[in-house]
Amino acid sequence: MPQSRLRAFQREAGQLLWYLNLLFLIYTIMDVSGLIQRAKGIDRKRLFLLGMIFLFAFGIRGHLMILEYLFGFDSYYHARMTGFLIENGYVPEHDPMSYYFMGGATPPTNTFFWYFSAGIYKVFTLGAPYDKMLWIQFVKVLPALFGALISVAMFFVGKELYGKKAGYAMAFIAAVVPSFVYRTLSGFFEEDCLGFLWLTIGLVFFIRAVKNPVFNRRGIQNAVLAGFFFGIMAITWEMFLLVPLVLGGYFLFALINIYSKRDLKQTIDFVKLYAISFLILGAIATLNYGMGWVNKSTAYAMKSIPGSLEIAAFAGMALLAGLFLYLAYEMRIPGNRESNAKTMNLIAIMMLYGILLALVVTFLAIPDLFQETSVLGQSVGEENTGKQFFAIKYNALIIFPILGMLLIPIRMYREKSEHLSALIFFWILITFFMAWYKLKFTYTFGLPIAASAGVVTAELFYYFKDRSSIEIKTVAIGLGFMLLVGVAAATLFVPDKFPHIESTNPTWKTMLHWMQKPENIPKDAKMFNWWDEGHWISFIGERAVLVDNRNLSWEGDRDFARFVITSDVNEAVEIVKKYGSDYIVLSNDMFLKVGSFGFYAYNTNDSMDPRIINFLYQPHHALTCSQRNPGGGLQFVCGGNTWNEVQMNSIPTTWQSKAFNVSDQSVPYFFYRDGDNSNVYFLNFAVNNSMLAKLWFHHPDTLPYFEEVYGQEGLKIFRVKKEEFN
Repeated sequence: MPQSRLRAFQREAGQLLWYLNLLFLIYTIMDVSGLIQRAKGIDRKRLFLLGMIFLFAFGIRGHLMILEYLFGFDSYYHARMTGFLIENGYVPEHDPMSYYFMGGATPPTNTFFWYFSAGIYKVFTLGAPYDKMLWIQFVKVLPALFGALISVAMFFVGKELYGKKAGYAMAFIAAVVPSFVYRTLSGFFEEDCLGFLWLTIGLVFFIRAVKNPVFNRRGIQNAVLAGFFFGIMAITWEMFLLVPLVLGGYFLFALINIYSKRDLKQTIDFVKLYAISFLILGAIATLNYGMGWVNKSTAYAMKSIPGSLEIAAFAGMALLAGLFLYLAYEMRIPGNRESNAKTMNLIAIMMLYGILLALVVTFLAIPDLFQETSVLGQSVGEENTGKQFFAIKYNALIIFPILGMLLIPIRMYREKSEHLSALIFFWILITFFMAWYKLKFTYTFGLPIAASAGVVTAELFYYFKDRSSIEIKTVAIGLGFMLLVGVAAATLFVPDKFPHIESTNPTWKTMLHWMQKPENIPKDAKMFNWWDEGHWISFIGERAVLVDNRNLSWEGDRDFARFVITSDVNEAVEIVKKYGSDYIVLSNDMFLKVGSFGFYAYNTNDSMDPRIINFLYQPHHALTCSQRNPGGGLQFVCGGNTWNEVQMNSIPTTWQSKAFNVSDQSVPYFFYRDGDNSNVYFLNFAVNNSMLAKLWFHHPDTLPYFEEVYGQEGLKIFRVKKEEFN
């Protein structure tokens, strides 16, 4: 299908889903009598406990609502695009507020998250027109709401697998595990805050379909609903690729278990129901992504196997497949069935432990399996390994997945009807692997930790169900302690988190509010900016940006970095002219990051590169200053330095060619202050000669081309004097 037709289809499908969502929400709200009738059959004790878990989960996530703006950076992009949808009724083919030199960035294909959120806004405002500040309040509530709903949904996953006690354990740990809480904090408005809701609902229906597989009306309905919700996850969030990976690992062991412990009919029914769910997921994913999702999911799996082990891995799988086929064939003989079934299950258990051992060996032998080598990969923090963050992301709760993977094979061997624990095993295994090697995937491991808590709970109650009351109390105390650990983990983790935009010096909020006003910056102005705060500028500042946090243009990143570090004003002018930018946005933390600009400018990670090395030498940083008035004399405290008013005012505010301090005892450096005495700067020779310093401190050569129009609290905006260009 041509790209234009595909996008048109996706836009129409997205609008249809939006309207269906609106109708569903309206029907649910209006169907009060139906809700009352259904409520009569609800277990009130369960409803109370789930209500408490919901409120607890929402409360943990909701503390950031007291602050003005959103968490993180990408949240602002999703808020802006959803706001555009609310206001205009459609998603633009090209984003008009970013990458203006490319004609605007192309939005992603999975836009259901925007339509779903826009639908909630329309329903609960009774169709009111778009109001930005009201929408921001919705954006702060929705992630916490989705996180609380996902926590409750985990109860039903656990209940279907192991019973109510395990379900409550799953729900409670999902409510408190820090890595999952983090991605559903108030204002963390990204696809992942919603995507896991469809996954958990899909798992509930999938488990119902295949727990005791019978290919009848009820089984087919559950399989269809499972595939549908997995498909909704696919059009919400690209992390749906977890579903085929987890289901793929689960399928083999479920097949072995069902065939060896039950009969051929149930095995065939299982395959049919499994195929329905998988095919519906595949159909929806293919409509949204084309066949690229298949290649991507298999690529993830292949990249997880070190190249030196690929042949051995494939040979081992082929050998095991042949062995299982032989045992399955022999089981057709009545006298051989029981012994071969035990052999088959024993081999399957050994395989699970072998996979677990392979995971440990890989962690120990290849610590940097997916280490990033590109400049962008190494400079983006979330591309780092995640293993060093396990203590703050999971706390002592990390014991649950370890115990879970050790207990699941035993449980599968013991229980005649057990095969679904393999689903949890591979969910834990795959996300453990992802989180270990990538910081950006640590949140995917949160819900598997909750699921593993359900496994451990079920096994503890199994082993101690016929024991003395003292042993039962011991188990209860142990579980209670781990639940308290979960509360403590969330309590310690959450208070330290606050929206980055609330940080001061540089104080972005004040500048962005100033930028919003047309009398300060024209509405159609094009900003020349670094990507770090691109989403802030386009959503809060409401001005078009050169690049943003998506990093869709290496050329744009590179050229801004070249602009910052070049010593040639003429070269800097030519770069700005190339993009047709109207204003330049600089922040004082760029002095500290100037070495990173060097890596981007020359596309290298070599810190010994002669073009970069001089930028890495200290000093090149800004210090925030505060004022105090002891005994009536005004003093300025900047880091570990204290100066009186006369000394402070003697520090230059304009560019200097002569170093401030040259002696035999110290490295020469340049010393500046801002005009409002809010910051002082220490710069080495290379940084002082960069365009960043020349523009910030008004080098005479920059004055014909750039005019400072804003300068306070660590931020400056310069108007590009296009009228002076030839």
